Amino acid sequence: MIALEAVKNIGIPLLVLGVIIVIHELGHFLVAKFFKIRVETFSVGFGPRLIGFRYGDTDYRISAFPLGGYVKMAGENPGDSVTGAPNEFLSKPKWERFLVASAGPIMNIVLAVGLLTALFMHGTEIPEFSEGDAIIGTVEAGSPAQTAGILAGDRITSIAGKDRPNWEEVEARVMTNGGQNIPIVLNRNGQDVETTLTPIKQGKNEAGFSGMHPKIRATNIIGSLQAGMPAERVGLLPGDEIVAVNGEDLKTSGRGVSEIIQSSTEETFPIRIVRNGETKEFTVTPVLQDGQRRIGVGFSFPTIVVKENLSGALARSIDKNVEYGTLIFQVLGKLVRREASMKSVDGPIMIMKQTAEFWELGLGPLLQLMAMISLNLGLMNLLPIPILDGGVMLLLLIEGLMRQDLSLAFKERVIQVSFVFLLTLMVFVLYNDVVKWAAPGP
Repeated sequence: MIALEAVKNIGIPLLVLGVIIVIHELGHFLVAKFFKIRVETFSVGFGPRLIGFRYGDTDYRISAFPLGGYVKMAGENPGDSVTGAPNEFLSKPKWERFLVASAGPIMNIVLAVGLLTALFMHGTEIPEFSEGDAIIGTVEAGSPAQTAGILAGDRITSIAGKDRPNWEEVEARVMTNGGQNIPIVLNRNGQDVETTLTPIKQGKNEAGFSGMHPKIRATNIIGSLQAGMPAERVGLLPGDEIVAVNGEDLKTSGRGVSEIIQSSTEETFPIRIVRNGETKEFTVTPVLQDGQRRIGVGFSFPTIVVKENLSGALARSIDKNVEYGTLIFQVLGKLVRREASMKSVDGPIMIMKQTAEFWELGLGPLLQLMAMISLNLGLMNLLPIPILDGGVMLLLLIEGLMRQDLSLAFKERVIQVSFVFLLTLMVFVLYNDVVKWAAPGP
């Protein structure tokens, strides 16, 4: 049992991150080899070498700290011993070096698009409410949505600059704008209503919360059970379909489970369910919570299966990745402007934790998370920080415009400053991860 937990919590996340890192470094490696640059090291992880093998000029290794990886090319760094040999990195034209530097992030972006394309071609189940128009089903009392004057039945036609959003896009903009005023346009009975929504910050990541929820087609199939509540105690199970409450047939009465429970005067009453084609009856005694009679069941969302041909899957994948990428840069902008907290940023520890959780949900959610991580890695490496791929590309562009190389002393100083900056940032992110991981609650 302990071994299985270790595989789930450590092995699966390391495998997922390892694949993403290998794909990134493989981009650098293949383009370097194409331009006949000698590659000295291909490493997954940083620090001391753990295991590996040598083939030709290259040492293929796994290193001690699985927080990334690198490809070391001959004559790549300013401090390296440069002989001027034709197979050294600095001996190559700037455009070739630019392509080598850009290949890693490009491979990560291609991986993200490829993963979602494959998922949509294979077919994946998604909540029914996430497709089509974003229609509001309920608004919590005292919530930011109620304060903004949002009502059940409103259709969201624009939010934070996104026109005709689906519910997934609405949730993404709410979550990334905690504490910020965001414009929202609603269609109410054919009339446009403009207002401003200010989501409050919630949870360890201080994600935005609005208190508005999607309109969901009613279902009486139990999706979850609250521990210790009456439904669990009497033996109801997820997947059971409730067909009658207190003798009232749900299909003929048109009333919902909660509505019947609230209106019932009996302290104890029967609930009839269908389980695997067999009808069963249980007797439950509701408890009072927040002034409501409850038995502790949550109902599953109606779902639809998305399955596309190659062109449709590719188009859907590109749309998703453009949406993810836009949100990534929006969050980065908020961090720079200090409109968002660093608590909203997850580091390696939290990413591994989320990967283990998504593994439990199934292949579809895991592939979507893997695509997001790969896209994040690709876009982050394009940032113009000299120790990253984007920084290398920026220096090459500057040198190209100047028509001369920057001095080695200048490059060394820039790399040193960048390394200290990234190391400080990594320490902060890891500390932030540990605090969030140790903190109780969602």
